[in-house]
Amino acid sequence: MGTNIDNIIVVNEQEIIQTSIDGYFKNLAIVGRFENSSLLNSYSFSPMGVEEFESLSAIGEIFPTTHQVYKCAKDVFAQKVNTGMNKSAVEKVAICQVLNTDSNIEEALVRIGYSDAYHWVLISNNDDDIDSFVEYFADKRKIPHVQTNEKEVLSNEKVVKQVGEEQVEVDNIAKLLRDKNAKAVVYYHALTDEFLNGAMGSIHCFNRPGKIAGVFDKPSGITQDDLTDNQKSNLDKNCVNYYTAYIGQAGKYQTRVLTAGGFMSNGDEIQQQVILDRIILNLQSAGMDALEMKIPYDDRGGSILEGKLKAVLRQLQNEELIAEDSLADDGTLKKGQTLQVLSRETVKQQYPSKFAEKCFVVKATAELALNAKKVEINLVYQA
Repeated sequence: MGTNIDNIIVVNEQEIIQTSIDGYFKNLAIVGRFENSSLLNSYSFSPMGVEEFESLSAIGEIFPTTHQVYKCAKDVFAQKVNTGMNKSAVEKVAICQVLNTDSNIEEALVRIGYSDAYHWVLISNNDDDIDSFVEYFADKRKIPHVQTNEKEVLSNEKVVKQVGEEQVEVDNIAKLLRDKNAKAVVYYHALTDEFLNGAMGSIHCFNRPGKIAGVFDKPSGITQDDLTDNQKSNLDKNCVNYYTAYIGQAGKYQTRVLTAGGFMSNGDEIQQQVILDRIILNLQSAGMDALEMKIPYDDRGGSILEGKLKAVLRQLQNEELIAEDSLADDGTLKKGQTLQVLSRETVKQQYPSKFAEKCFVVKATAELALNAKKVEINLVYQA
């Protein structure tokens, strides 16, 4: 009888785990200005300025139910994954403490330095706080959600502010951020004890981040705003999101109360930004996975890298965030996504500086699968 080769050549299998950062997109941070004296049982908030929570009950042990932080957290945790389930859409909530000694919100966030959440919700509706908060996120792959009840936002008129000893007219906060092309989501809501920005930030954390467009949603626990057509037009003009009634010719039989907008202040769709950030950050992580494997800088290494990067795009395509492959009118195949790692020789010839750095050059395309927003029906009838 021959000798079993298994006793001579031993193969130890080890699965290469693809790093996923999708949990990052399901975390939300609440930023509020408060002192320790406002907390229950003489609780002393973390000197780091941030604490993480996984339930409203845990927050309720520290913040009284009358506290604005608690009220915002309540609206965050009230959003469930789907009807009939008691699981919150958000996985983790971080609360960031802004102190009275902080000159502005941006300074506080720099001091805190927390980075593990993608969606950020500001409690304050003060214009200066909003502007400072949004400025902090200008160069970050995170989305700030802010809320205003400023009546001038509805009329798109200027606001009178006290500057020193003078009163001056300035743009309302929505127009200010629109003119700045700010990467922020602005909500109008009349009630200051309800946080539409917190509720919608939570809804964006649903199972497949990027599948929510921020329009035609029904946030739990939020009161609708009764708005005129002119007010809605002004909100739309400055890319402000709101929660109101859609009314048809059949009155109450066609009325639906849903969110409207779905845009950031810069005019980009919220869904577009979330999907794009998921693609970019997951590609970065997959690239680091490959480099951590110590791949060689040759076509063998390029093949390994390409496999990992393609897996990211395929996964997002399976989640319906990247368009599926389809046939064009001429019968040719139109790919929803493509990716290619250029050969070592091609990089050497066309990108000599990258070659010198031993840098793989990757070319990729992706058609984002954004949700529908309108329907046009052309009806032909015969009497």
